[in-house]
Amino acid sequence: MRAIILTALLALAAPAPAAAQSFLGYRALGYPVFASDGRAVGTGNLGIGLAGTELSASDPAASAGMLLPTISLTMQPTWGTFEVGDESGASNTTRFPLIGIGFPVRQARGVATFSLAGYMEQRWAGRRTDLIDLAGRQVLAEDEFETSGGASVARFGWAQRIGPVVSVGVTAGAYVGRLEQFFERTLDTLNVPTDVRSFNEERRWRYGGYNLAAGLSLDPHELVHLAGTVEWSSDITEHPRPGTRGQNHYSIPLRLSGGATARLTPRLAMNGSVAYQDWTGAEGFPDGAVSALALSYGGGVEWTAIQAETRSLPLRAGYRRIAPPFRYGTQDPVETVWSLGVGVNFVELEGRRYGWMDLAVERGSRTSHPLTERFWRATISLGISRS
Repeated sequence: MRAIILTALLALAAPAPAAAQSFLGYRALGYPVFASDGRAVGTGNLGIGLAGTELSASDPAASAGMLLPTISLTMQPTWGTFEVGDESGASNTTRFPLIGIGFPVRQARGVATFSLAGYMEQRWAGRRTDLIDLAGRQVLAEDEFETSGGASVARFGWAQRIGPVVSVGVTAGAYVGRLEQFFERTLDTLNVPTDVRSFNEERRWRYGGYNLAAGLSLDPHELVHLAGTVEWSSDITEHPRPGTRGQNHYSIPLRLSGGATARLTPRLAMNGSVAYQDWTGAEGFPDGAVSALALSYGGGVEWTAIQAETRSLPLRAGYRRIAPPFRYGTQDPVETVWSLGVGVNFVELEGRRYGWMDLAVERGSRTSHPLTERFWRATISLGISRS
């Protein structure tokens, strides 16, 4: 059935209304979810190396300085359009890419963390009408196909300071989530032979696998913050649910990431980050589905427009260039994003936030010939600490 659906999607050159969060990765695991909060998004950061204490799914050591139990939640509504040859369409969706919890353990001088972060997402649907040959007759058939679901990572971690300069963190997680695929072919009842009927099928899988990460952060100077992370994954497995046949395994390459923040003035900071993940040797994917590009990078600035004794209002701007792992056609995909953001730190003491809201707005595009996607995306994050 998966082959039928993919063939129908490739036939979008015929009249075929369609919609998707992104068509990149439809032949593989889907499109990567950028599971970062509004502060990272607004500054163009890839989720690592921002100065200060953060609840991060991609920077295990970032929460080492946390003093109070903290929870944060991120929401992302997206509005997008796409073009495939002469076809075009639009869609919008809302997701919750990141939930983070941190709990300081004073006796051990460390912080226990939990996060649930999006990883890969598959949300697309389409419909096409065509003439097919049945028993020598030309019969009008309407195909509807839909894929919904994705993989997330649930992580437990520990972060700890080692002296005034060094912090370390580790996380252990599991891939969770589901994938549902639906296909239905409806035939013109006026021209269908009596022994031929319409057809529909639904299949479901659940995701499984493991993820380990270790991170290190350094503050060699009061104006400089550095961080790096190594992330290892087992194979991601699609386990068939009852009524579905076929188990699929996908290998996930090692991911290396690093970032830095430099404070230029008491109110102005600049950050940069990079991530390297080479998918060319990954196994389990169809031929030609994996991109040869491996390096992503981003950066931006954060300027504190208002600084009161216990409150602040930072403004942010950034740029990211992402190398998505999966192609639409034969061209390696590239995503470019410009972002603006604002933060409202309701309670802030000695550089630590205890109650905040971050908002970021992005304008981005993705290309993998013949596919072009453009989108507006908002990221809203809320966080609170309580004793």
